[in-house]
Amino acid sequence: MFSKLTEISKEVGSPFYIAHPELFKENLKRFSKAFTQRYPKFILSYSFKTNYTPFLLKAVLEEGFFAEVVSEIEYELAELIGFNGKQIILNGPVKSEALLKKALYNGSIINLDSNYEIDSLIKLKRQAPDKEISVGLRINMELNTRNGGSALQGGVTESRFGFTEDVLDKIIPMLNDYGIKICALHGHASTMNHSVENYKVIANRLVHIGEKYQLNDIAYMDLGGSFFGAAPKEVDTSSRPTYDDYAKAVCDIFLSSKWFTSNNPYIVAEPGASVVTNVFELATKIFQHKEVNNKHFVSVDASIFQVRPQGKTNYPYVEYSNNEPQKEIIADVVGSTCMEIDKVAEQIKLTHYSHGDFLVFKASGAYLINLTPFFINPRCAIVELTPDSYKVIRKRQDANHLLSMLQ
Repeated sequence: MFSKLTEISKEVGSPFYIAHPELFKENLKRFSKAFTQRYPKFILSYSFKTNYTPFLLKAVLEEGFFAEVVSEIEYELAELIGFNGKQIILNGPVKSEALLKKALYNGSIINLDSNYEIDSLIKLKRQAPDKEISVGLRINMELNTRNGGSALQGGVTESRFGFTEDVLDKIIPMLNDYGIKICALHGHASTMNHSVENYKVIANRLVHIGEKYQLNDIAYMDLGGSFFGAAPKEVDTSSRPTYDDYAKAVCDIFLSSKWFTSNNPYIVAEPGASVVTNVFELATKIFQHKEVNNKHFVSVDASIFQVRPQGKTNYPYVEYSNNEPQKEIIADVVGSTCMEIDKVAEQIKLTHYSHGDFLVFKASGAYLINLTPFFINPRCAIVELTPDSYKVIRKRQDANHLLSMLQ
């Protein structure tokens, strides 16, 4: 493997991502099967924001799944890839009136988040009173851990997203008065623990809303995303939920509801990280080993942005070298930017840390490619390993790319 990494780096530069396209397709199919074997009316809608790499988006389309987007540029990206309007779910807290109109007329599934969207929708209905309009509503969620703390992302106690019941009491009659149908309930909640219990709360909450307001035009019950899955083999997943665990818990709740079974809607899930995390790895070259005040630093040509932008958890890694193992050290792996906080990994064990050795960090598929800025270093290449060689999916982006973005 070391010789192959060296060969690739000579052509495309270092660092570089290693992609596994077939693994992505396998993840999508396994996720979908977990639900469809229990309830055939299921839609998997891939979360675009998690990773925009074109081969991923094209694979979603080719496999017959939907696109989940949260902005105008993502909506346009889905169209450029080849998704038609009916294959796009539009979420997100900021939707212009023009985007709402476009999505409505394209037949997309739209989940509203705020009152201003209701105002825009009513305005559009007044402009075209004969136009049949159906929309979804995102429901505000409270999720707690077993010890009573919040399970929401960042530990926030009040989610800013979605409609609370006191607001639903006002807007549902208003939508009914204008002849606007409510076709979907959306329960997405970004969580820290990815627990199955969260999805039981979401499912029960969506059923409660449907029953309370007798929303009998519901065609989609949308769980959102934030599932666990797609972990690299180096991660111990024995105590973590599987796709099947989520599907069983949710389907058991939905199928025990008379309201749900009488309306027979689609169950929708919007996985992102849970299907793409293990699809990418990042290979980075070691440049030097330095000891400062009895502390070891190993410098690489990647940066914190490409491996762990939040700088919290160390990601799994593998060492590759043609040299004999050296004395084991405990080191901070530091990046190629000029920032003291650029720590790619902290206090990890290394036995290969000579110039030219490689570290390959796993679990690089979710968010990292999208979030890596054009800062000090170029955006790196993406390659796919083949049985005999490799294929370049994306070339390293150079100063010309940077200038074109700034002009």
